Amino acid sequence: MIIILAVQSLPGEELGFYFTPEYNRSFNFCWNLSTVSSVTFNELYTVRGGLAMGGAGSKFDMKLYAGADAALPFNFPLYFSMFYNYNGLPGYETHSHSILPLISLKYRAAGISIGNTLRFTRFYGEKPVFEPMFSFSGYVNFIDNDIHKFGLKAANYDDFTYGNFGSYFLGLYYLTCLSEKLRLVNEIEIHQGGSVGLSSNFYGLIYRGGVQFSW
Repeated sequence: MIIILAVQSLPGEELGFYFTPEYNRSFNFCWNLSTVSSVTFNELYTVRGGLAMGGAGSKFDMKLYAGADAALPFNFPLYFSMFYNYNGLPGYETHSHSILPLISLKYRAAGISIGNTLRFTRFYGEKPVFEPMFSFSGYVNFIDNDIHKFGLKAANYDDFTYGNFGSYFLGLYYLTCLSEKLRLVNEIEIHQGGSVGLSSNFYGLIYRGGVQFSW
């Protein structure tokens, strides 16, 4: 029945392209080019995916993710999500695979997501290391209208990178509509680390700029 309803309903589709330069204390300068897309059915179910390729220092870096959101049958905006993430550094023979189930409460002005990342990382062909990690994110929109969106977010994961509890970022984002179907995106993030050990150290700085198409 869900499939039939989805086919009968016109989907909402989005496609984005981004350039992300980054400075961090592990690799110094990093960068990537990424594309993400989503398709929404009945305003209830959303399928998402994305691919990013670039450099971590002098080494090639590749990341991808895929997943879906489903609105739960309550009188408030509660969602269940499931995502898969791959993060690879072939030059260091390091590959990680993560699964992230999430519960999210998403209002227009603010929202929060919590979940548990299950990450398997293999170094130099050794046996995979399993890491279960608490994952969280939250946002507050100070401006959100038909033309502008400006807000603050805090999280320890994003589409392409899943960090541990003490590895989190604080970010500002600004989106502006250039036309009915085109939006310009600008984001800046400060990444922190070490707070689990009762210290918080600056780890890196990221800028993300790009465009989003919707139809």
